[in-house]
This record gives sequence, structure tokens and C-alpha cells, in this order.
Amino acid sequence: MERQTEALTAVHHAEVVGSLLRPDELVAARAEMRAGRLDPADYRAIEDRAVDAALRLQEDCGVDVVTDGEMRRDIFFDFLIKGVTGIVMQPAYTVRFHDHTGEDRMSVQIPFSVAERISALPCPAVEEFRYARERTSKPLKVTLPGPIMMLGLWGDVSRDAYPDPLELVADAGAAIKRWMGELAEAGCTFIQLDMPDLIDVYCDASVRAEYDERGIPSRELIALGTDLAVEFGALELPGVKKAMHLCRGNGTEAWIAEGGYEDFSEHVFRRATGYDVFHLEYDDDRSGGFEPLANLPDDKVAALGLVSTKWTQMEDPAVLVARIEDAARYHPVERLALAPQCGFASASETAEQRRLTPETQEAKLRLVSEVAREVWG
Repeated sequence: MERQTEALTAVHHAEVVGSLLRPDELVAARAEMRAGRLDPADYRAIEDRAVDAALRLQEDCGVDVVTDGEMRRDIFFDFLIKGVTGIVMQPAYTVRFHDHTGEDRMSVQIPFSVAERISALPCPAVEEFRYARERTSKPLKVTLPGPIMMLGLWGDVSRDAYPDPLELVADAGAAIKRWMGELAEAGCTFIQLDMPDLIDVYCDASVRAEYDERGIPSRELIALGTDLAVEFGALELPGVKKAMHLCRGNGTEAWIAEGGYEDFSEHVFRRATGYDVFHLEYDDDRSGGFEPLANLPDDKVAALGLVSTKWTQMEDPAVLVARIEDAARYHPVERLALAPQCGFASASETAEQRRLTPETQEAKLRLVSEVAREVWG
């Protein structure tokens, strides 16, 4: 009972989001294993070592919460691929990322499609959790993708099974609810829902226009996505802390959307009362000001994503402290926290691919911890 009470009441001021850079050895071994040139047991040993190293890194840096670095995942939302039935290998959609000029900097083609009505398989995160729980004494967080992400797998081959794409989102929501329950039953006390697509469609008119062009009604999508987010928070999972993570795309030096939290704060902050923590991207001007925090209930934690995982430049500690003080004008300072704005490698990326060295990753994690200690003790 003490563990459950701590999970709900503690404010973790030095936070993380999820993923870490994948070691070169792990990425190479996964390719070898899938090509049939590496025994699965030997591969698993390499994967386990990567998780162990991720946990030690976070502990050594002094953050208050740790994850397994998403070392076992190809991409942060891959449970929506390997955790459900009805998926086939056929490209469905290409995601475009932009840079400061507004030009397309990179694109990612999703090589999978939904071909049949989906149903949930046992939650892949349970195995991740059970392994990591035995290897850290820190509070351990497990991340799950939000349901709108499933629309990245809705393409031409999907239309017979899901002529209405919103039904696919609803079915994904049902799978996520099941997974949350399975994680809670396994003993997980901290679950984070990654919902970048929800803030994207709220804040950016170009994102809404793209959904509409694909035949996905954006306004109805906003309503459904909000309802599902509220339902996830309202699930009765005693002793489980719930978090919602919101960013606008975490490409390499690139992003998907821009815009502030004004509309989102009016319609989600006040309804999604079942969450304990909101992770909010604030690493540059794209996310707007802190004023929308005034709509966040005072008992919720706002983890300010002020430290960027997209850029190698180190943030100035004094600037971070000043920005936290600015945010405290709108939300109680004791209910604020500091975090990176997203994971360090949302896909299974090495340092070379991400253009972010392990040394910079470590320095940024230490920065989060050091500034948090300076502000909150």
C-alpha cells in the first residue's frame, strides 16, 4: 500500500518522457536477428543489456522517474502494430516533418496498414515493465501510444474494414484501455499516454486540413480523441499514476505541428481530471506561452518540456530557472516539474541517425536533474 500511495502523491520534479538513443550494438543486432543471422536468445541478451544501461544512465543522472528507454521498440507507437491483429506489411501514410523555415525536412513512410478490424493482443508493455521493475529502485514509468496514432496505418487497404476511420480510432482506444488494465494488474504504478496527435490536431490548422483531405473529419476527430483521453484518465486503476504527454512531432531537428495550448487547455485540461501529470512541450516558440496553464487544475503536475531532444545545443540553466518562474505565474510552482520535451529517439535511432551524441543526451538529463534540485530542493 505504501508503494501505491507514493505513486499517486509524490511530485517528481526531475522527469523524463520515454525513449533514449539506441546503442549501435542493439540496432545492428536487431537487424541480424530479423535476417535470421542471430539467435533470438543471443539477441535478447543484447536487448537486456541495453535496458540495463538505460536504467543506470537515468539513475546516475539523478532524475526522479525512469523508463526502460523504449529499447525493445522500433518506434514509440509500435504497440499499435505488434499489439493488435489485422495489420499487414503495406505502406499506408507518409508523415512529413518541417524545420524552422517551414520547409519539409524529412519524411517517414509507415510501412504497415490496417487490413482487417483490429483487436487487442496481450499488452507488449507488460514484459517490458516486469524486466525493468527488477532492475531499478526508482519509480518506473511505462509509456503507451494514444489512439489517434492508429490513423497512420489507415490507407487504401484499410477502407473495406474501416470505411469510417473514426471507428479505427475507437477500436484502438479499446485496445489501449485493455493494456492499461493489464499493466496495472502486473503492478505498474505509473502509466503515460503519449498523445502528440491530439495536440497536433487541436493546435495546427494545417494538420486539421491534412486530415480532412485524407477523408478523416478533423473536428469529429478532435471530439473523439478528447473523449477517449478523458476515458483513459477515468479508468479505475487504484494506485496507478497517469500522465499525458503532448508534443508536436519529434523528428531529427524537425517537427510536425506548431501552435499553443489555448484551445486544448479549454477543452481537455478541465475534463481530463483523471490524470496526475501533463507533459507539455515548451522547448521553443512553436508551443506558445504558459498562459494556458491557468486552466490546469491546481492539483495536477505540469512537467515543462523545456529541454530539447531535437537540438544538440545545451540550454542555459539560468534561462530554464527563469522560464519555470514564468510558468509559476499561472500554475503553483510546487506542482511544476522539468523534463525534456520528448524522448531522445522516438524511433529506434542511433546517435549518428539522431545527430545527438550519447554525451549530449547524458548532459541534458543531468541538466534536468540539477535545475530541478536548484528550484525545488
